[in-house]
Amino acid sequence: GFSSAFCCVRPAGHHAGPSGASKCYFEREKESGSHGFCLLSNAAIGAAHAMAVGGMSRVAIVDFDVHHGNGTEECVRNLVPHQVSATLDTPMGEATFKQWSYKPWRDEGDAENVLFVSTHAAGDVKEDMNARYASGSAYTGMFYPGTGCDSSGGVLNIPLGPRFGSREFRVAFEETVLPRLDDFKPELIIISAGFDAHKQDAMNYGLVQLGEEDYFWVTDRLRAVAQKHGKGRVVSLLEGGYRVNGGAASALSRSVVAHVRALVKSAPK
Repeated sequence: GFSSAFCCVRPAGHHAGPSGASKCYFEREKESGSHGFCLLSNAAIGAAHAMAVGGMSRVAIVDFDVHHGNGTEECVRNLVPHQVSATLDTPMGEATFKQWSYKPWRDEGDAENVLFVSTHAAGDVKEDMNARYASGSAYTGMFYPGTGCDSSGGVLNIPLGPRFGSREFRVAFEETVLPRLDDFKPELIIISAGFDAHKQDAMNYGLVQLGEEDYFWVTDRLRAVAQKHGKGRVVSLLEGGYRVNGGAASALSRSVVAHVRALVKSAPK
């Protein structure tokens, strides 16, 4: 039988949290909420199903989309009781409401048995970086969603700055992500596979320089961890990746092909 799968699904899911829109910052210290292009938190739902129905004891979610998986993180943090607040405009002025939030997937021990890892671009995009929208107009501000700079518990965030390339990406995995996964010993790895860090994808404003060879490399490394600890079990879900010009020869298509080749371990071409 097969031990790995790639789910070519849209819309993406990692910006959808337990209550829908997730916290984001379009400007520093100005909190907002956004779904991105997402409706449901696909990776978190898959992990919850694997534990509650599929009998998996330890599940890791690894997100290498160029954007932080803020929705997935919120779902994972919701495995621990915590207070959430919301500020609303009322006829008497702003009012802040607080309530407890907690949603285990299987039992009260879930928080110790789920690991979420995200490598992503983050930080202030400044004018001298020459960042551009797909239209060619300049972009400055926070790299969306402006979250993912703190790690604790079952969440490991690795912000790589607003600009990074193959070297920074691979060092982050070799020195931080892979050792943490090895220590965690997941029975299943779920990959939030976003390909919008590709150097030809305008969604990263021209600041990030990954190629399909990087996606083959990282998938191959994750597959090795899965073979060591989880009988090779990997489920990958498509997240971002928007450079579709050229059809089968597009950056997205080439990246997906490299990713799937690594999942089935055939040599890249």
